[in-house]
Amino acid sequence: MTKRLQTKIGRRDIELLTALDRCPLTTSQLRLLSESFAQPFAEEGNLRRRLRALKQADLIRSWPYAMANDGRSPHYHKLTRDGYRLLYGEDIALPKRRYFEAISPGHHHHTQSLADFLVHTLITGHRQGIDLRHYARENSLKLEADGYTLYPDAAFQLVTPDGRSFNFVIEVDNGTERVRSRQDVESIERKLRGYDRHQSQFDALDPARYLVLFVTTRSQARLQHILDLAAMVQSNPQRTVFVGVELSTFVSCPNPFREAVLSDHRSLKRTLIPISRTPNSPQETSQTSPALLRQRATV
Repeated sequence: MTKRLQTKIGRRDIELLTALDRCPLTTSQLRLLSESFAQPFAEEGNLRRRLRALKQADLIRSWPYAMANDGRSPHYHKLTRDGYRLLYGEDIALPKRRYFEAISPGHHHHTQSLADFLVHTLITGHRQGIDLRHYARENSLKLEADGYTLYPDAAFQLVTPDGRSFNFVIEVDNGTERVRSRQDVESIERKLRGYDRHQSQFDALDPARYLVLFVTTRSQARLQHILDLAAMVQSNPQRTVFVGVELSTFVSCPNPFREAVLSDHRSLKRTLIPISRTPNSPQETSQTSPALLRQRATV
């Protein structure tokens, strides 16, 4: 039997819940992201009141992040099982339990960083009519090739107003993994080799082609080390598989779709997507739902 809700659910509530399905978000992150809603929240106070109502209706829960340097600890919000069912239906198969539970303290910085990246991508894209589609949340997409198994931190497609579409998988790097080690399952090198093997399945015009975007949070030197290694391990150095950006550089850029803040393995600067149409661009894909993002698995 459908549970009777304590509050009336409108379109903006669905947009809030959909945002939280992608990634846990703080109130301030949701406030920024609401710019992309049909009816943005003009004031954070109104958003806080709406979040309290959704919490009282048992549609969302919140927990504090680890204490910040300034002594304040923002709370992040996640869907409850009832919130997930409201979005996808009573009979939907639920994700695993960890989807609904508090984030482990050791993963807090990673989650905050991913959320900051996604919010900035969404709102700057929205201002230019660029849609984010086919979103696969953290660890919900499994990629396999030649003995490598990869679970990106996120994957999505960006679609421009003129119908061009571009696929991305995201790897947020907090500097905790070893960079060089072919044997270490958690090493950056192993991820690079795995993605390169997986991309080798697709030709230049295959709609499943994608870019692997590394978002580093510790230093520009770390990013350069990853991109230098990417140049070494790629089976075809002429092909662009990997790009990267330091998080603080990305979120401080007013328009990463028009300003070249990303770097590739050749140290060439790039915008998030090409500014204008380039015939047979290896990054450009068809407008149909990409095969890559149909490989989602519930976790």
